[in-house]
Amino acid sequence: MQWIKVFTDIFANPKMQLLLKERDGDTFFRIWIQLLVIAGISMQGGKIMMSENTPMTVEDLATITHKSNKKIQNILDKLIHFEMLICEDNIYKIKNWEKYQSADKYELVKEQNRERQKRFRENQKNENNVNVTLSNGTEENKKENNKLEESKKDFSKKKGYLNYDQREYSNFDWDSLYANLGKWGKYETILW
Repeated sequence: MQWIKVFTDIFANPKMQLLLKERDGDTFFRIWIQLLVIAGISMQGGKIMMSENTPMTVEDLATITHKSNKKIQNILDKLIHFEMLICEDNIYKIKNWEKYQSADKYELVKEQNRERQKRFRENQKNENNVNVTLSNGTEENKKENNKLEESKKDFSKKKGYLNYDQREYSNFDWDSLYANLGKWGKYETILW
């Protein structure tokens, strides 16, 4: 999970008020938030886990938080006393995790996003296939298009353009130009 919920009335909660009144109450609060974040990262229903099968120990938490083992144990005991944390089989777990974090809704949103992305990719793939199909012409059309492209390049070279793409030719009637060249005589003297 990339985020956790923290309710705006967290400081009005009586348990939080009691924690903050403790000696080093700000440390208690910070550790509580770190536990919530670790549980969110673990994505195992509020369990404080190092990995999928390895629960986090007091020593691990002390290392992560840069506190002594004794201090962390004291904080964990206080959180258990206030029924904010549960310890079962040496695994610490945030009490009422599902109630407050809506992890099931998060999973639903992730699944919906995966499905939406899958549909988008399929649509993109189908559009690309249509474009490829439309661009496939007869051999005669391809030769004609190549001849037209070469004519544009020749014209650009004679006009001094470095690249014929620097000009707009979309509405220019090349066929009409070439048809009339014979009537005009030497086209170099007329056009250039």
